[in-house]
Amino acid sequence: MDSAPPAPAFRELYATHFAFTWRSLRYLGVDGRHLDDAVQEVWVAVHRRLPDFEGRSDIKTWLFGIALNVQRNLQRAERRRSSLVPLSEELHSSAPDPLLEHEGREAWALVMTFLGTLDAERRTVFVASLIEGLAPAETAQVCGLDVPTVYLRVRALRRAFRAWAAARRGEP
Repeated sequence: MDSAPPAPAFRELYATHFAFTWRSLRYLGVDGRHLDDAVQEVWVAVHRRLPDFEGRSDIKTWLFGIALNVQRNLQRAERRRSSLVPLSEELHSSAPDPLLEHEGREAWALVMTFLGTLDAERRTVFVASLIEGLAPAETAQVCGLDVPTVYLRVRALRRAFRAWAAARRGEP
C-alpha cells in the first residue's frame, strides 16, 4: 500500500517558504500596493489546502502554483478595474527578501523591466525556471506545458534577455 508522505506542518512551511512566495508574486507582476495582501491570500489558501496536499509534486511547485493562481486572480480583478500593474515602480516592502539584499537595484530594475516586456506565459516560465529555479518538470507542471517545450522556452528566454540587455546597454 503506497501512502503519501505526511504534509509538513504549516508553521514550518511558512517559515521556510514565505520569502519564496513573496518573491514569486512580485516577479509575476503583483504590484507593491497589493503584494502583502496577495502573500496573505497565498498563505490562507495553503493553510486551507495543506491537509489535502498529497505530495504528488514538490512543495515549492505546489506553492508556486498557488501563487500563480492568486496572481492571475488579482490580474483579472485589476483588468476589470481597468488599471495596469506598473512594473517599474520602486519596490518598498517590510517583507524579508534575501535576493533583494544581495542583488543591486540596477540589476533588479533591469530584470523587472524585461519581465514587463513578456507575455504572461513566457513571464511565468521565466520566473519559475530562471528566477525561482524550479526544475523543468516542475515548471512544466505549473505552466501546463510539456518538459521539452519548457527547455525550448527557457533557452529562447535566456537568448532574448541577453539580446535585450545588450541593446539597452548599446552593445552591437
